[in-house]
Amino acid sequence: MRLREYEAAIAALKAQHPWLARQIVEPAPGHLAVVAHLFAQVEYLLPPAVVARKGSLSVSCNRDRLAIHYQPPRRHSERAAAVFDLIAQTKHLSLQKCPVCGVQVVGDGIRPQRCPQHDGIQGLFAEEVRRSRQLIVEQGVQQVVHDLGKVTTEDVRAAMAVEDEPVPSEAKPEQVQEQPTETAKSILLPSIVFLDEAGLETFVDRHRPKGDDKFKRAQAMAERIKRAGHGSRQLGLLPPDWKALLDEFAQAFPNFHELAELMRDHFALSSLGDGRVSWPAVLLVGPAGIGKTEAARWLADQLVLPFRVFDIASTQSSSPLAGSESFWSNSEPGQLFELLAYQPLANPVVVLDELDKASNGRPQYDPLAALYTLLEPRSARNFIDLSIRDFAIDASHVNWVATANELEAIPGPLRSRLTVLHIQPPKPEQVRSIAQSIYNRLRDESSWGTRVRQLRAQALVFARPHFQKCHYNSANCS
Repeated sequence: MRLREYEAAIAALKAQHPWLARQIVEPAPGHLAVVAHLFAQVEYLLPPAVVARKGSLSVSCNRDRLAIHYQPPRRHSERAAAVFDLIAQTKHLSLQKCPVCGVQVVGDGIRPQRCPQHDGIQGLFAEEVRRSRQLIVEQGVQQVVHDLGKVTTEDVRAAMAVEDEPVPSEAKPEQVQEQPTETAKSILLPSIVFLDEAGLETFVDRHRPKGDDKFKRAQAMAERIKRAGHGSRQLGLLPPDWKALLDEFAQAFPNFHELAELMRDHFALSSLGDGRVSWPAVLLVGPAGIGKTEAARWLADQLVLPFRVFDIASTQSSSPLAGSESFWSNSEPGQLFELLAYQPLANPVVVLDELDKASNGRPQYDPLAALYTLLEPRSARNFIDLSIRDFAIDASHVNWVATANELEAIPGPLRSRLTVLHIQPPKPEQVRSIAQSIYNRLRDESSWGTRVRQLRAQALVFARPHFQKCHYNSANCS
């Protein structure tokens, strides 16, 4: 169950039982059914008006366990005993339900237990479960990298010698065949050859005679690259519920239906293969302030992929994307290189914000120059950062999202490398869902986020004029 669906279910429960309006009702999603049954039974024993006026009730979740605290009205102490019996029964029933999805589980009746699908997964809501699964994948990859880093040539030869030994005839197949471990399973996940490790060693050796500072800096850079996966990188996977995720995206950003359909087509194809998250480089064209960057951020967050925004309008050269030339004393690798080289996933979401506002300076400082290589998958497989010319990296799996207000201001050769989608300003009835999506992100990033979950109606008074202005500007430009 998604957080939005959970909040709607709690609101419906409180509407059905008005006496709950001032009570704390925050059970696990999988315990909603047993809690709803408890509330109905309480109403048989105590008048709702009495409970609302005198009694207090708190329903919450503590480490998957249903926690219920009840203070009965003094004048109804006899009936309160029956309510306490109901609470005890409800707690016992909750131990037979998965706290995430509510399916029946067989446990010891003492400790809460999750179903096999959610066992070992952190979180209660679909968004948290998705992130937890992705973290498990990443941790498995890092463990494989750590284990492989310890393997020596002698270990490999010893393993090969064992494999060459004949299996005794009396041994049964099931005695010599072992089930693949979790580490072995993680190796089968989609991965790519990211760089030539020999080139990485050459890079370090080249800096050896240049002094301690530069050599140590090169060593530190190489260590960070190795920690992220040596010469290979993992590809982020589609979540099992990717169809529901895109439905939620269409609700949160109703004016981005073309982007949602494009994602749906490519995700469907990817699910037939290895399930990697991949889409062609897209260009979202539309008025300023209609949520183009926010939509890309939402997708990256829900797909649990690294995310980076390059503000092309304020970029004076190609160094953020391609690095600075190595002959400069202050030469630095580009931000794209760092994004790809220093973390284990090779398919991040990268936004090229305001692509149409790139400064037209001297050709050698053209901020768009690197994109002619990066947006072409074949050439992006061998992308060389100007600061590090000893080896190339594979940047062909980046999920690009470019934004612009005017299509004509973008050079034709660059447009030909992008799938252009025209995004219309939201209609007045669509403003609420978009504003709520933006507010949700602000809430998640702030310490006060747990206090107010829903955007209040008064706030929309300030949002509507902005989107109406977008409508006006769009109409005048068309």
